[in-house]
Amino acid sequence: MLRWGALWAQNDKFRVRLFFQPMTRPFDLVILDLDGTILDPYHARGVSPLVQATILAVQAAGVPVTIGTGRTLDYIREHFGRPLQLRVPVVSTQGAVIGDPVTGRVLVEKTIDLATAQRAAAWIEAAQEIAVFYFSDADGRVHLFQNTFASDPVDVAFHNHVFGAPRTLLPSFQAKLTGPAAHPPLKFIIDNDIRTVPDLVPTLQAHFGDDLYVTRTHQRLVEGTAPGVSKGTGVLELCRLLQIDPARVLAIGDNDNDIPMLEVVGYGVAMGNATAGAKSAARWIAPSIADDGAAVALQRLVLG
Repeated sequence: MLRWGALWAQNDKFRVRLFFQPMTRPFDLVILDLDGTILDPYHARGVSPLVQATILAVQAAGVPVTIGTGRTLDYIREHFGRPLQLRVPVVSTQGAVIGDPVTGRVLVEKTIDLATAQRAAAWIEAAQEIAVFYFSDADGRVHLFQNTFASDPVDVAFHNHVFGAPRTLLPSFQAKLTGPAAHPPLKFIIDNDIRTVPDLVPTLQAHFGDDLYVTRTHQRLVEGTAPGVSKGTGVLELCRLLQIDPARVLAIGDNDNDIPMLEVVGYGVAMGNATAGAKSAARWIAPSIADDGAAVALQRLVLG
């Protein structure tokens, strides 16, 4: 209870401002995906000036903005905390971690069962798939461990962008998942390019059933988290912590992992470059990321 009491005390000013402003604004919170929505999914190019300026304008208008992403809390704080002036807790690591983008304090953390993680690692190694496991330490910082299956040198920059860096290379993930120092991971990512190889999502779902939540997060990436851990559950948990009605939330995303988030909020927007599933879950389709679709959506639905 002390954990939540500190959260309420920390956010008392924010909550008073949130609930006692006139209810003329359309939303009480905006949640933005990163990759494919405001961040190039293939290259480290940052957020466009128009999107950044629009996000700041939304906050200046009194509507808080936060992030819902598969990326880590550390990554959000390092790259987006100051430029986007984030103050509201973010949903990170595919919904496994909710944390404060200012202090780095972890408010919620959900890990994969250790035995299930061991099975997943064994499956990945038997299939010789390039993968990364994400582990948090006692301070809430996330450490990345990648297996050492050979990859095309051309992919190094891409992996640095989508997996994160630095990464520790391991001949086997079991070194982190067995023995006295074993620690359950937050999630794993597999490089699975559906343009050239079969989609692993149905295979993993059939193999692990209810023991893992598996979703596609990118044309080249498949991710696994604990059962019931998704962006959707993360957003609902965040709304509960902030005492916000999910019906008063706007979310914008582009991929299948965004579907649960788009479905639980009052107004879901899919990017023009979104998957068919994400578009089906949305109430409105914005222009693509190449056309600053997130900025167009915020100008139309929040600032307009």
